Parts: sequence; C-alpha cells; structure tokens
Amino acid sequence: MSDSIDIINAFALLTNFVILPALSYGSQLALGALAVTLVYSILRFSNFAQGDSMAFGTMIVILLTSFMIGNGWTITGFPTAILVIPIAIIGTSIYMLIMDRLVYRHYRRIKAKQNIVGITASIGVMFITGGIVRFILGAAPQKFEDG
Repeated sequence: MSDSIDIINAFALLTNFVILPALSYGSQLALGALAVTLVYSILRFSNFAQGDSMAFGTMIVILLTSFMIGNGWTITGFPTAILVIPIAIIGTSIYMLIMDRLVYRHYRRIKAKQNIVGITASIGVMFITGGIVRFILGAAPQKFEDG
C-alpha cells in the first residue's frame, strides 16, 4: 500500500513541478515563434521586437494585476492575472499599432529594402520597447501573491 502511495506522490510532484511548467513555458515560446512566423510570412521582414512586445504585454498584466490586488478586486481562488489578460492584449495591440504607424509604415511607404531596413527598424523598436519595460518595472524579478 505504501509503494502505491509513493508512486502517486511521485507522479503528482512530477506533474506539478516538471510537466506543467514545461508545457506552460513551451506554449509561451510557441506563441512567440508563431507570431514571428506570421509577421515574416505577411510582411516579409524579421521582427526582432517580437520578444520585447511580449514583455510589454506581460508588463501590462503585472501592473494591472498588482493594481487590482492592491485595491482588493480579486476573486477567491481565481488568478487575477487571467482577468486582466484581455486588457493587456488590447493594450499591447494598441502599442504595436502605434509602433507600426510611427516606424514601419514609413519604410513601407518609401519602399525601402525590407531585409536590411526592416531588420534595423525592428531592432530599434526592440530597444525602445525593452527600455520602456525596464524603466517602468525595473530589471528585478516581479513577484506578487495571487489566487
């Protein structure tokens, strides 16, 4: 009887500390890779700012979740971050549309060579977006208790 309980406990630990985190992290990487692939297949340039745009969305989730927890706007047993993800998606979309209008649109309008100019512009957007995230959140890991 004790051996079967040990096997169940070992499986529960393996699931909670290895399998689920690996699936979660792998899904995040897959979404980023899918976004890079879609941008390249549609616009024909490599968007090096994709990772930092994902960080920008994460920053919005962290800020809104901290705000909601600070004001007591939580649901017991339900992660507040899940509630603010739709707002973060809208905020990140607006930011990326603004970057498209301010940076990428100009180079598409003058029909610049997309390979070099598009990559250089996306690296500039990457530095700007990363700087905004680091300026607002800082470089330290962010932690908050929730759900």
